[in-house]
Amino acid sequence: MKIASVIAVALTLCLPPAAWAQGKPPAGKEIYPSRPVRMIAPFPAGGPTDIIARTIARQLSDAWGQQVIVDNRGGANGVIAQDIAAKSAPDGHTLFVHSVAFVVNSLLYKVPYDNERDFVPVSLVVAFPLMLTIHPALPANSVREFVALAKAQPGKLNYSSYGQGSIAQLAAEMFKNASGISLVHVLYKGSPQGLAAVIANEVQASFPSVAAGLPQVKAGRLKGLAVTSRARAPLMPDTPTMIEAGVPDFEATSWFGMFFPRGIPKAIIAKLHADTMRLVRLPEVQQSFATQAFETVGLGPNEFPKFIRSETRKYEQVVKLAKIKVE
Repeated sequence: MKIASVIAVALTLCLPPAAWAQGKPPAGKEIYPSRPVRMIAPFPAGGPTDIIARTIARQLSDAWGQQVIVDNRGGANGVIAQDIAAKSAPDGHTLFVHSVAFVVNSLLYKVPYDNERDFVPVSLVVAFPLMLTIHPALPANSVREFVALAKAQPGKLNYSSYGQGSIAQLAAEMFKNASGISLVHVLYKGSPQGLAAVIANEVQASFPSVAAGLPQVKAGRLKGLAVTSRARAPLMPDTPTMIEAGVPDFEATSWFGMFFPRGIPKAIIAKLHADTMRLVRLPEVQQSFATQAFETVGLGPNEFPKFIRSETRKYEQVVKLAKIKVE
């Protein structure tokens, strides 16, 4: 398991009064946040998680009058960042953002933290669908036709993903299980490389995000057969969902959630959720999200933990059936 280099972000912190040192402001001065806030992001700059994190950080900084600094801590599919977050002081001035990998990593790795013991799920902010893409040369123009093609030549068609346990692999394995086809997994370094492999016909299929795959579909370099959300993607209104295309109960989306280390006061949890959801619903933020196919969800600290448990059960079955292991 290769560990990516860590981007160190220096936080300029003013020394607080002694009574505030443990995150407990003096009576009558319960102000949150009382100093800059560190937002730990588990992937390098430029990806969907980082884009959403920086958008929210800018909005919160303006609203709070305190700087919210995105600290990118890449490596091990987010395990490194999550371990740092788990060990952070539960005073509200360190928060953690993650994707569906929050759930999946603990199913694949021997992680040094426990999701339920060490973290409080605060907000499920947005979700974004993937899409089933294939090379244009394949004689298939629908999911049903692709399934028939794969069944006619079992084990001869390949699909790409960008990591063991990545949402792209999980979606493909769910598709295989649900449709009874055999596809060979080919692992690439990252999402762009995996998508390029389909364009070059090195592999025949992949499940990129709509934001990544749609430009290639529009350019004629890929065929987009279906999206993986329960509802059609606004950017692709004429493209069916996997369910509409004949794959029962199929849903595999990535998402962006916000977490605190366990031990945060309920008032701070409620404030972060309320402020975040108010800000991401601003017209300019919604317009920016729409261009990336990000859909605002808004589950809060009461509902988000239930969603986490549901996602854990779903992907636990996928990992088990596909026998996915970290190489």
